[in-house]
Amino acid sequence: MTESISKKEKDDVKTFKDLEKKVIQERLCCACGACVAYCESQSFDVIEIDGYTPKFKSKENEDNCTECGLCYYICPQSGTLEDLIAQDLDIQDELGHVNDIIAAKTTKEAIEKVGQDGGIVTTILYYLFEKNLIDAAVVSEHDEELHTIPKLIFDKEDLLKSAGTRYSISSQIIPLKDLYNIPLEIQEEKGIYDIDQMRVAFVGTPCQVKALRKMQYLSIKPAHVIKYVISLFCFENFDYSTLYGTIEKNKGIKPSEMKKTFIKKNFYIQKTDDEMIEIGIKDLDPAVRSHCKLCDDFTGRYSDISVGSTGAPEGYSVTITRNNTGQKLIDSLLSGNYIDQYIHPRDEESAWKEKRKEIFKKMISRKAK
Repeated sequence: MTESISKKEKDDVKTFKDLEKKVIQERLCCACGACVAYCESQSFDVIEIDGYTPKFKSKENEDNCTECGLCYYICPQSGTLEDLIAQDLDIQDELGHVNDIIAAKTTKEAIEKVGQDGGIVTTILYYLFEKNLIDAAVVSEHDEELHTIPKLIFDKEDLLKSAGTRYSISSQIIPLKDLYNIPLEIQEEKGIYDIDQMRVAFVGTPCQVKALRKMQYLSIKPAHVIKYVISLFCFENFDYSTLYGTIEKNKGIKPSEMKKTFIKKNFYIQKTDDEMIEIGIKDLDPAVRSHCKLCDDFTGRYSDISVGSTGAPEGYSVTITRNNTGQKLIDSLLSGNYIDQYIHPRDEESAWKEKRKEIFKKMISRKAK
């Protein structure tokens, strides 16, 4: 791996009580679920996530805490390990390491119908399942009321349920807490003979990806099974109740009447009858989660591949490959005709890529402010 935690950090071990005081009570928690996923996967029986808030299960469970400090170290909001991870991933600025930037869209008709913009993320996972490169994927589904449901799926047929973007928080790392409780029938059907040898793809927001990379840096379970890390571009996320309460109050639309939501400068809703509704993005400011106001990562600089619509031609997504794992995967998708790349005039390609970098850095600067 890489260098271990510094001596100073070892001598200054923080516990979940510190996490409560410095992150959770200060409303900085992004509800990624890393602390709970780690603790539960070790069968410590100490903390849980309740309404997107990590907490001790009870006063009695509090006594079970081993005070290992790992929940604090892996929290994306604690400020720990970031310099070491940046060195490990060759991150030298706010955009992160960039191998290549392209615009692309899926060639799969079924994915195109339900996917967001170019349908790239769903197509990546489809390819990984089809080529038997993964056993499972962490995705986000939603119910009829658009409540997000983080889920570990084991089949490409389940992918269409997770296509598209939701703008309320999903605790993406939480499904990993049950890694060692996967039903035997699924293990037998998928040929999973050793849980620790599973291969899992992870899709999440930049803060969730940062937590996952911290877990991998420290070589702790259950992050050891993650083989591919995909980040979604994210400017801000919303509190579910405030977001949809504001929309219903201003536009008279309930979540159950929404077919699709997306952001293109403003917030757009495609209703189930295909009517399109526009809401000023500033009108939704009260719904922005407080931790988003302190985040300076727009593109997901800790990932293998970052995907988003910003800077992409209509109907396409931009993909940023950040390392050999991400580059090899995108190259395989292109050569296998799973995705189509947007083709620029040859003399404009380099300028187009540099312009994307400028756009992303401006977005990062706006977010940081």
